[in-house]
Amino acid sequence: MGTAAKQIDETGNNVDYKLMQKPKSIPKTPGVYIFRNTRKTPVYIGKAANLRSRVSSYFLKTGKSPKTEKLMKEAASVNFLELASELEALITEAELIKKWRPKYNILMRDDKSYFYVAITKEKFPRIFITHQPRNISDSVQKLGAQRQTKISYIGPFTEGGTLTAILRTLRRIFPYCTCKENHTRPCLNSEIGRCPGFCCFDKKYSRHSSTAIPKNHYRESIKNIVAVLEGKRVRLFLELKKNMKAASAGQNFEKAALLRDQLLGLESIFAHRHILKHPSEIEFAQEDLSQKLKELFGTGRAIHRLEGYDISNISGTSAVGSMVVFSKRLPSSPYRYTSHAEYGPDKSQYRKFKIKTVLGPNDVEMLKEVIRRRFGHVEWHFPDILVIDGGRPQLNAVRTVLRELRLKNEDLRSVILTSLAKKEEELYIEGMKHPIRLQEGSGGILHLFQHIRDESHRFAKKYHHKLRKIKYKRD
Repeated sequence: MGTAAKQIDETGNNVDYKLMQKPKSIPKTPGVYIFRNTRKTPVYIGKAANLRSRVSSYFLKTGKSPKTEKLMKEAASVNFLELASELEALITEAELIKKWRPKYNILMRDDKSYFYVAITKEKFPRIFITHQPRNISDSVQKLGAQRQTKISYIGPFTEGGTLTAILRTLRRIFPYCTCKENHTRPCLNSEIGRCPGFCCFDKKYSRHSSTAIPKNHYRESIKNIVAVLEGKRVRLFLELKKNMKAASAGQNFEKAALLRDQLLGLESIFAHRHILKHPSEIEFAQEDLSQKLKELFGTGRAIHRLEGYDISNISGTSAVGSMVVFSKRLPSSPYRYTSHAEYGPDKSQYRKFKIKTVLGPNDVEMLKEVIRRRFGHVEWHFPDILVIDGGRPQLNAVRTVLRELRLKNEDLRSVILTSLAKKEEELYIEGMKHPIRLQEGSGGILHLFQHIRDESHRFAKKYHHKLRKIKYKRD
């Protein structure tokens, strides 16, 4: 059992409210709350991003479901435990429900409404979410594993969306494979650093002894993810710090840097007060991201619209370009944002381009064509920031096009041109000699630019694959 779960389990917490009292002094922080009966037995366990708001809702005179009415009649007291983040709250809630199996947690949910994280016992384990751990052969089959593959489970968790978001965030720190079958070409996730690429080896190679070291690294990532989900945060932090110091002492600076980045990533997760409600959106730290962007680029104008671009082709065939748009959230925004995400994708503004003028594999020239065609549409809103997938060569190519276009349209002079290089996460900015290296400490800016780059890559790949399928059927 994790440290937080032990604390609330052993101490009964530092506050024990009679139900007649109004919980005004309960903090507005993430945490876990427990309703107990007169025998001090837990009858319901829940988690909350805001403890005061959630617990207070049980004291409302109207609007409660019949099952909640029954719970409140049986409950004699409620206590709680403050936690640093909603992630910790979700994990602690799962541990306590598993141990106590409270009466109303069972009555208010059937088996299918709980979620479990399943981890396969393969050479390179896969991770997925399931409702029913005793009947998951179909899920395993979809992932390409054998039906008889052994599986371990962590759970139950109460919110599938939050759990999915946690796994997506953890995958940025500890990459793992989700491909459904082995293949020889690199997968999309391996290209953006979300997958180590083991699934891209054929079966003969994966049986070769040369995979022994990377297999150990991969299993270490899986072990670390399990430690987070089981609430063993303190132990994991101590282990990573110990390994980082050992790597540094042994002058293995590359490994030490990787462990440092993993520690920073974990600290960022556990410091966040909120976890994503929608797994398709990025949750940024609760900060004035617009102001940080203005400071980074030295502009007095508000940043409302960012556009991301990428090219996808195979040796020049079925070549396409993508344009994705991220907009600043408005109070009446129709897009799906979490309550604190300041920028998010506006998919109604996405555009795709079939390359028309470039023959052969020349991504730079293809990118220049896409930019020319994009700014030929004066009816489309101009961006405040352009984000190109690539490094200095891609930025220079787009800059030559923008110079031509700015002579004809002065409004383009205010557009900020950037490019984000993969792996090193170096941000190149037009007019600056050296790139800025974005790290986990960069917070929302790093996540925003990563999301734009990865989304433009995904959108381009999707259109490219569509054209390839059409070409294959035609041929």
